Amino acid sequence: MDNPGYVIDCDREFDTAAGKRKSLDKREYSFEEAITLTGHGLFHLKLLLVCGLCFMAVMVEIMGVSLIMPLVKCDLQATLDQQGILASAGFLGVVLSSHAVGFLADTWGRVTTLRLAMLLSAITSIISAFSVNIWMLIAFRFLTGFFISGGQACVFSLCGEFHGNRTRVRHVTLLSCFLCFAIMFAPAMAIGILPLELSGSMLGVNVASWRLFLIADVSIALLALLGLLTVPETPKYLLVHGRTDKALETLRKMYVYNSGRPASEYPVECLAPQLGGASLSNVHGVCDALRLIWQQTVPLFHRSRVLHTLNICGMQFVIYGIAQGIFMWFPTILNELGEESSYGALLCTVLLNFNTEPNPSEDGTCAMKADVNTYLVMITIGAAFTVIYLIFAYTIDMIGKRNLLMAWMVLTVVCLALLHWLREFILVVIALTLAMAIGNCGGLVSTIAMDFYPTQINAMGMCFIMMVGRLGAVVGSNVLGNLLFSSCDATFWTLLGFVVVLTVMAYFLPEQTKPKAKRQSSTANGQEISSK
Repeated sequence: MDNPGYVIDCDREFDTAAGKRKSLDKREYSFEEAITLTGHGLFHLKLLLVCGLCFMAVMVEIMGVSLIMPLVKCDLQATLDQQGILASAGFLGVVLSSHAVGFLADTWGRVTTLRLAMLLSAITSIISAFSVNIWMLIAFRFLTGFFISGGQACVFSLCGEFHGNRTRVRHVTLLSCFLCFAIMFAPAMAIGILPLELSGSMLGVNVASWRLFLIADVSIALLALLGLLTVPETPKYLLVHGRTDKALETLRKMYVYNSGRPASEYPVECLAPQLGGASLSNVHGVCDALRLIWQQTVPLFHRSRVLHTLNICGMQFVIYGIAQGIFMWFPTILNELGEESSYGALLCTVLLNFNTEPNPSEDGTCAMKADVNTYLVMITIGAAFTVIYLIFAYTIDMIGKRNLLMAWMVLTVVCLALLHWLREFILVVIALTLAMAIGNCGGLVSTIAMDFYPTQINAMGMCFIMMVGRLGAVVGSNVLGNLLFSSCDATFWTLLGFVVVLTVMAYFLPEQTKPKAKRQSSTANGQEISSK
């Protein structure tokens, strides 16, 4: 508070120094009005960077496994099935922890949950780099995914709740650009590290470039953790949990950051209450915790939301199943397409001739080497995705989320069909990349979900749909690999059919549902206040 000698509420002001109380007629601002008056500037740019690093950390940790797969295949003697399990281990960890992370974010706080998630994931990721066999690597990649899951779902709530209706959708969409930065960052690190031929041992394990790569990837999570130490809890979360003074304090800090003016010039002194948030202070045992988790979950399937929740979850499952299923094998596919014997051949012909067994050399060293050209292609893909997300961010309000979704899915259908006839390397890569880019639609669906669920269950809702999406990624990573290398043509036609169904489902998404609910809530609050 700028004037510590005063205790202020919306009806009166008490001068603690003089011991006098005087009546004031102070205006009570809604949260939307208060957050708008903080302006838009430096604070939100810093917030976007910190949230983006959290999101980027998740993708780098999960995606990094696909880049080391050809090296791990020989170094740890991994079979195709074991590679599939390794590829999906991180996603499985995300699936199993997402519900708990959503619960913690809604009851313990978004920022506190994210700080713990980044710290624990960094520790387990470093340990995974010293794995002595494939199953130890799988176990610790699972734990890394288990702890880092909050960096994807909670971060949308964290970013969105510092914004008003006017800027929220754009910034949440811009947040998804960090997915593209991750796609560029990880291959760039791979170019500098994976081709290295290292020798010796450390902590009882042979030194290998892929181990150094996993350690280097942790740098993003550590940067995100440092950034989170400078971010306060969201004012909307504080307001919903009855901590109005803290919410006002955060709003004043935002105003100072954005405007450069003193906090005393911020006009809001009274906020309309928005109670209803759950708190861990009410938990005194396992039964209380389970009861509270149940209370946070049931509203997602309230009769007014159940169909939309099922629709969103179904779309996320299929979107991430297709996108991650292809992406996890994308470096391997590029390696095979780049072989001289594959020039001019159809994609499915190349995949059906792929050798799925480990191929060590006679002296026991890894016979497969990192292909720098593959990583350069992936960096180019990341740059292209960045342009796509920027287009999304600045056209989404004009075109509409659902229209963007359906347009991109139609493009995906066309690309999946063309893959059956294209022979030129560059055209095959472009078509496969655009098909894989259906994962971008997951960010758009998440934006719609963030607007749909109210603050009290927003993080739980986001974590729940991300949990379902990552479950799809687990299935896709394990199933698509075997199908692409055994029944390629049928697999691509089946994927095309799924995308057609997704296009229809996108038409029924609940666009702009939440703002209407807010207006109704504001009206109800106004009637309640006036009646008092």
